[in-house]
Amino acid sequence: MKDLSRNNQTLIKEPESLKRRIRELEQLETDRKQAEEALRKSEEEYRLIFDNAPLGILHFNEKGIITSCNDKFVEIIGSSREVLVGLNMLTLPDQPLVAAVKLALDGKPAYYDDNYHSVTADKVTPVHILFAPIASEKGEVVSGVGIIEDISESRKAENALVQGAREWQKTFDATNDAIWILDQGQRVLRSNKTAELFFHRPVGEMIGKHCWEIVHGTEQPIPGCPILLMRKSLHRETMELQVGDRWFEVTADPMLDEAGRYSGAVHIVSDITDRKEAEEALQESEKRYRELSIVDDLTQLYNSRHFYHQLRMEIDRVDRYGQPLTLLLLDLDDFKRFNDTYGHIEGDQVLSRLGQVVKRCLRQTDSAYRYGGEEFTILLPMTTSADGAVTAERIRMEFKDEIFSPAPGHDVHVTVSIGLGQYKPQEDMKVFVHRVDQLMYQGKKNGKDRVYSES
Repeated sequence: MKDLSRNNQTLIKEPESLKRRIRELEQLETDRKQAEEALRKSEEEYRLIFDNAPLGILHFNEKGIITSCNDKFVEIIGSSREVLVGLNMLTLPDQPLVAAVKLALDGKPAYYDDNYHSVTADKVTPVHILFAPIASEKGEVVSGVGIIEDISESRKAENALVQGAREWQKTFDATNDAIWILDQGQRVLRSNKTAELFFHRPVGEMIGKHCWEIVHGTEQPIPGCPILLMRKSLHRETMELQVGDRWFEVTADPMLDEAGRYSGAVHIVSDITDRKEAEEALQESEKRYRELSIVDDLTQLYNSRHFYHQLRMEIDRVDRYGQPLTLLLLDLDDFKRFNDTYGHIEGDQVLSRLGQVVKRCLRQTDSAYRYGGEEFTILLPMTTSADGAVTAERIRMEFKDEIFSPAPGHDVHVTVSIGLGQYKPQEDMKVFVHRVDQLMYQGKKNGKDRVYSES
């Protein structure tokens, strides 16, 4: 008899195995659907990224034919996707681009930077393209990808920057001043062309040298160097210096970093010779104007206004230091009669000649003045009345020897009377002048042509 229980157990196991297999198949189907959904979503995400990327993207096969591209690529290159897809890049006339595609198909990343002339549209675009290979699991190159960037704006910015640098350099070189940019150690980093003219050496020889080596030919800064002063103060410092017959102004301005620390300097040398000459001319003109305002035009002696100014200074000096001061007061004898006889033009000749005689007889420290009309005063600092009498007598004698010819056949001598007095301590200025004036008139009363003093 057959074993029926064993057969029954086998029959029971077979439906259970079938059920388990069915569940496995169902799970496989579920996993497949999930994988397909994940792949679909991944493809959608990739397509979304592909289509909306800010850079142009293209795919090409192993023959270099474009198989797909995004809208940005179409926008950059021009034309349309329909025209671009299917284009064999290896047949393009742009050889550098063809070479880059070939490198990618050989398994090596390649770059293309140039102005791309589109063959599908009348358009030239500066671009940067990266071509990269795509390999299979076996490592074989099966296709490639290109990522393209329109660098028009950056190229414009670069060109603007280059143009700006050129314009800056032109301005830097065109200025009339010699300009250096110095580093922290006061060595020349940059120099303009004008510096070549100032210092008689090419720019290349100045780079790396200390400024004082170039300007002064010294190994150390000179006293008062504006660079060192500026380095301490961190403010602009200037100095003027003369080299031969030329004058220069040196200016040093600090350059500070964001933290306010010293990082270098701008060193400017200006030729101020013309300005100096103009200043000297102005000073000379002002001096001449002052002299004209205090000098008598006819006799070229100082006028009475300056006499009182100078007398006050001399009296103050005497009161302070106790040194002697002598005053001479001169008056031409019978000058009115001379004028009435020969006229004022000839009279002016006499006044002018007396001024010349007085100047010849005085020391550098002495000063003479046309006091008024035919009267003259002379200040003799650090001179006693006895020494002053010697000077007065010399003036009287030299002037008496002068010969005037106011009319044909007439040789005339003119004389002068001189009053002489020494200043008394604390004496009033006007009293002093009046005292000497009275001595001069006393000399006239006593016969004229003489020097008269209290001693």
